[in-house]
Amino acid sequence: MIRCGRRLTTTTHQRLSPSLSSRLAWYHGYYRLDAAPSSVEDTNSNNNNSNNTSLVASSGDFAPRYPHLLGLPIPQRPIFPNIPTSIVLKDPTTIGALETGKYVGTFLRKTASENILTPPELITSAKELYSVGTLCQILKMTPLPDPLKIEDPQYNNNNNNNNNNNNNNNNNNEQHAQQSLDSLSSSSSSSQEHESSSSDHHVSLWVLGHRRIDLSSVDHLGPPVDVTVQHWDKLVVSEETDSIRALTNEIVSMIREVAQMNPLFRESLNFYNSTQMGFVQDAYRLADFVAFGLCKSASGEELQAVLEEKDAEKRLHLSLVLLSKEREVAKLQLEISQKVEETMTEQQRKYMLQQQLKSIKQELGMEQNDKDALLQKYQESLERNGYDKDKVDGEVRQALESELSKLETLETNSQEYTVTRSYLDWLCAMPWNKSSPPNSSVTTKQAKALLDEEHYGMKDVKQAILQYLAVRKLNDESNNNSNSSSSSSSKEEEEEKDNNSKKNNKHNNNNNNNKHSGTILCLAGPPGVGKTSIASSIAKALGREFYRFSVGGLSDVSELKGHRRTYLGSMPGKFIQSLKRVGVNNPVLLIDEIDKLGAPGFRGDPSGAMLEILDPSQNHAFRDLYLDVPVDLSDAVFLCTANDVDQIPGPLRDRMEIIRVSGYDLPEKVAIAQQYLVPKALSKAGLLLLQQQQQQQEEGVEITTGAMESLARWYAREAGVRNLSKLIEKIARQLALSVVVNREKEKDEDNNNNNNDDDDIEIVNTFRVTAENLSDFVGKPIFTSDRLYDKDPLPLGIVMGLAYTSMGGSALYVETMATKSKKNNNTFTVTGQLGDVMKESSQIAMTVARSYLEKYNCETKKQNDNNDDESDDDDDDKNSNNFLDTHSFHLHVPEGATPKDGPSAGVTMVTSILSLALSKPCASEVAMTGEVTLSGKVLPVGGIREKTMAARRAGITTLCLPDGNRRDWDELPYYLQEGLTVHFCQDYDDVYRVAFSREIE
Repeated sequence: MIRCGRRLTTTTHQRLSPSLSSRLAWYHGYYRLDAAPSSVEDTNSNNNNSNNTSLVASSGDFAPRYPHLLGLPIPQRPIFPNIPTSIVLKDPTTIGALETGKYVGTFLRKTASENILTPPELITSAKELYSVGTLCQILKMTPLPDPLKIEDPQYNNNNNNNNNNNNNNNNNNEQHAQQSLDSLSSSSSSSQEHESSSSDHHVSLWVLGHRRIDLSSVDHLGPPVDVTVQHWDKLVVSEETDSIRALTNEIVSMIREVAQMNPLFRESLNFYNSTQMGFVQDAYRLADFVAFGLCKSASGEELQAVLEEKDAEKRLHLSLVLLSKEREVAKLQLEISQKVEETMTEQQRKYMLQQQLKSIKQELGMEQNDKDALLQKYQESLERNGYDKDKVDGEVRQALESELSKLETLETNSQEYTVTRSYLDWLCAMPWNKSSPPNSSVTTKQAKALLDEEHYGMKDVKQAILQYLAVRKLNDESNNNSNSSSSSSSKEEEEEKDNNSKKNNKHNNNNNNNKHSGTILCLAGPPGVGKTSIASSIAKALGREFYRFSVGGLSDVSELKGHRRTYLGSMPGKFIQSLKRVGVNNPVLLIDEIDKLGAPGFRGDPSGAMLEILDPSQNHAFRDLYLDVPVDLSDAVFLCTANDVDQIPGPLRDRMEIIRVSGYDLPEKVAIAQQYLVPKALSKAGLLLLQQQQQQQEEGVEITTGAMESLARWYAREAGVRNLSKLIEKIARQLALSVVVNREKEKDEDNNNNNNDDDDIEIVNTFRVTAENLSDFVGKPIFTSDRLYDKDPLPLGIVMGLAYTSMGGSALYVETMATKSKKNNNTFTVTGQLGDVMKESSQIAMTVARSYLEKYNCETKKQNDNNDDESDDDDDDKNSNNFLDTHSFHLHVPEGATPKDGPSAGVTMVTSILSLALSKPCASEVAMTGEVTLSGKVLPVGGIREKTMAARRAGITTLCLPDGNRRDWDELPYYLQEGLTVHFCQDYDDVYRVAFSREIE
């Protein structure tokens, strides 16, 4: 319906009902564009201000030519003439200015709005629009709900009213069409009401393009946008050339080709074919129809180029290019569809054949069904793992029988079937009665030789393993004797014994853990000393399977005790997984980094969960949360490794036998390098065979003992041998490079090739590594000396102590400086990144120093009273030492970037403070360690072996050790004690005598 100024009355609607029905053809299916054109009399040249009420149907080039129009910016794709389409409007002001039948000018936006919430109808400049657009007529307006205001009650009320209207039995098509138009259109008398109702909704416009228009100017940016346009005249092909006919035929041929490949394209073609009659005969209409109606993948810029083109041949060519792209997309879609269909067809074919083959085999008795085969597999797994229902726990037997019976009744597609099957997979895979056979043929000498073959030293660890092996042999012998004696008894006694054993089965199971209890060892020591590697050697010596897992940083109890079966993806814990992996119930299990176990949190306390596992009186009936049946872990040998035993919780540490693995000293490192590290590095570098071939020659690949000593002394001072191994491997690689370069040079000389490219490669012209040329292989020494002060005696307030860290022993200086305080406001400052324990030791040291200084003053005064010589006042003031009361002190431990803690520096701090207060230097060859109490008692400390090694490296000849460490000193090898003078001190008086070489009664 065309409106020109004011609202039509109901009588006018009824009078124009035939035209109205024709115009609303889109509401019922399609709109015919070949209807007889009509014209409208434009009295004022402005459709907004005209009072002409005559309505004449007009379309195409017969549509009115208004110079001023309401402009609609269009995003994404432009609108073409003679092709109906829909537009969604969001701006309330623009929607309020529109009505059904009104003419508007549509122009494509050059760029999209920066704000996605801004309606596309709003522009800020005329430059945002293309200069060529389309004159369109509004055929229908349909309100859409705003997604941001979907709960609007007005919208809900409108919907309810529409639903009530639809329920009325009104079959009059004209009245129904009229109601639709009345609900969508706005009247001049109620424009305000329409604007308020439209502001809450988006509107979908059905528009029909009539002709192309040029944008002359934008009179008002709006909203709504007012534009001045110039209408195009109808374009007619003056002469149909061969090029136009060829392009037309090619387009028609390509349309047929694409329609065969793409069903959606074919459907669009059928739809437009019913409304666009005769478009093939018109080259312009054909190009417009192909570009806009069929090429759905074309961009807005490509369609705008077709819209602006006036030449028929060029417009056809542009449309043909777009149609060619659509054809390639259709080919790709068809290819993908065919591949998917072929895959699905092949899979269905295989599935059908497999099902038929399965049915045939079942009929012939050659194959069982899925459940029977699965049950048989579980039975075979139980037999393979040594399952004996008379020997396993009653709960295990009952759980197996119950789950197997449940599996027979469940459908394979049910969720419970999958859970039950996963549970049975774990139950049947457990080694309930399968153990590694006792390695009784291996003697203790053979076991010791096997341990010595792969590891040097570690006497305590090897001794503990030999003790366990001896206990195992004796238990096996006693069991064999009892079995042989029981086999000679009568049949009646056998039956009676079986009955008693069945009655007391539970009691026997509780006592089985006593056979091999106490086999939980914890190897504690610094990194790189071989704690982890010796565990595999222990398994070989015992003839058992080996499994290792680390618990460092583990903070979830479920990782140890498993997850409950109610959770998705649940599984047993680490210990059950290890038994399944090794396939026996008595493996050697290495729990690595147990001192780094995660802290308690919302996922539980892992150290608390380890208490049950590592307790010999409880682990014979360990209950995993997933299996929920008792599992016997008493036959397993548990080995743990730790760097710092103090980090292990007390209850957990109490369940383990801790074996200290101390660091290696210089002779041990040299022996390890000669026996293990050097052959391994040479073999890895491909030099071992070369070394064997050159043993008879004077110049061969060789790393001398002096080079190894220098490596261990000046390059790798840590307690372990990891860095030493890395340095030896580096030397081996450098030797390999030298060998290869020399061989290549010899080949070049034989072939008379004077190639100097190898001169840039840095090599060492020797295959013999000594202490003198060691720096050519590994660079300059990292360490020079542990002494910061080489002069004797040491400066006042400086004393050497001995410390023990996770990396081994080290010499540690304690420095004290004093400054005179004002008005007796003295302070005591401690620096050097000291821990809480070491800070408390410094406070205790200051108190002990004050107490000892008072004692020293009393002794000095007595000596002066016994002298008959008179002294002046200055001498009295000098002998009366109040140095600690008049000075502020600063105690510092060098290497401030390294954290330090522990009580063993107490005597060193006291000596440092007294040295400054008494102006007595300490001897440079003296080093000391020990904890001091407030009463002056010296308490024992740990790490005596490592501290002794550090003292030897620093060139110390005199040691002050606590009297409680005599046993530790006696256990040291002779070569560590040689050349050292040791003074065992019970209180600080003993330390003072050694440090200052002064007798005090």
